[in-house]
Amino acid sequence: MTIESTEIFLKKFGYIFTRNTNELMVTMPFSQSISLDFSHDETLNITNRLNTWNYLTVFIKMELKHAFILNLILGVVFSIGLSFYDLKIGLAVFIVSALWSILWALNYKARSERFKQFLLKWSQQYSNVTV
Repeated sequence: MTIESTEIFLKKFGYIFTRNTNELMVTMPFSQSISLDFSHDETLNITNRLNTWNYLTVFIKMELKHAFILNLILGVVFSIGLSFYDLKIGLAVFIVSALWSILWALNYKARSERFKQFLLKWSQQYSNVTV
């Protein structure tokens, strides 16, 4: 798989992306972007990032796994603080924040994995075809 053939594929299916030398940054819905790094000849490095104004980190850009960990830590700290005031409220905030983090992290991860599988399946089927 080359960067040029991947660009053709992304254009064909209407993906919005930018190219920086050996990297393609694909824009996904809900402020998610997937980076395809072609700098190594043998491997393709795919990373999943969240842009600003997403559902997990709001205004901070970071990778998905770091956003999930940050949300869990902030949920625990905030719920511990509230539990000193009222234990039931603190526990409810912890459960709600944990569910929120898990659901959105799974949503972002599923989108990323579907895109990766779509890209890999395409590259295996049409690797010898030129457009």
